Amino acid sequence: MERTFKSQDLAYKFRPIVFCLTFLFIFGINISNAAVELGFIYLGDNGPFTAPALEFAEEAFNTELLAKADLKSDKFKQFGVIWWHEGDTDPGELSDPEINAFLDYAESGGAVLLTGWAIRHATNFGLEKAEARQFGPVAEDGIAVGITVLKETIALGLTEGLKSVDKKDPQEDDRIQVNSTGYPKSGDYYDKIWKDFITLANAWGPPANDWGDRIAAFGYWEAGKGKVFNMNWRLPNYHKNNKDIDQLEQLTENVINWLASESEFADVSASSKLPIIWGELKNQK
Repeated sequence: MERTFKSQDLAYKFRPIVFCLTFLFIFGINISNAAVELGFIYLGDNGPFTAPALEFAEEAFNTELLAKADLKSDKFKQFGVIWWHEGDTDPGELSDPEINAFLDYAESGGAVLLTGWAIRHATNFGLEKAEARQFGPVAEDGIAVGITVLKETIALGLTEGLKSVDKKDPQEDDRIQVNSTGYPKSGDYYDKIWKDFITLANAWGPPANDWGDRIAAFGYWEAGKGKVFNMNWRLPNYHKNNKDIDQLEQLTENVINWLASESEFADVSASSKLPIIWGELKNQK
């Protein structure tokens, strides 16, 4: 009698687990292949440095183009990642409510990617006291640039699908070329004038050839529970002239996928379109 009771007790104990496994099997949820809900922003011109970035985003992710009127915290929280790219022009200043929308989203656990001249707003967000220098756009100058791999670059999966300049799988200290010529409207916090920036890859390219961490190819600032990622300098060049566009797009995809895995607002979608909140899954670890 006691043995029968224990068997029934175990059955009740593991029933929720069996149900969850059955649900996953039936609906085919696959976290690693989940589509990232991406909010894409540009406020300047949609020119030859910006339009192809948006086109790539729409092909690679579940992307919604956001307008200036959408720069609101509750709107941002519908997306796992907000990507703001300015490749052609300076879009001007943000209002205080718009700045607060970005900060509230990030500090609540969201993930923001700034590329091109959008990086200037790291200062307006209060993440840096220094002002970024600005330059570009230049469509073609014959100068190739890229990243120098750090152990952190590999550990976070940011080199997946990329090849070094020697056509090999990247290892620490290897170089990866992501831009063959020119650069967008962009900038950098040159000569390590940042204070709290976490570098995930160094930059290389002429004339210094190896800039080390004086520029930093990319990395992020912590903002509350979230992250504001910065890919700067000559790197985010989605222009048709860039013969290394496949490498750049793969790198961007790696970055956005990693940011989504860190975001409290990223959805994991099943084939049935039933959403599971990534943040809830993380809290169950």
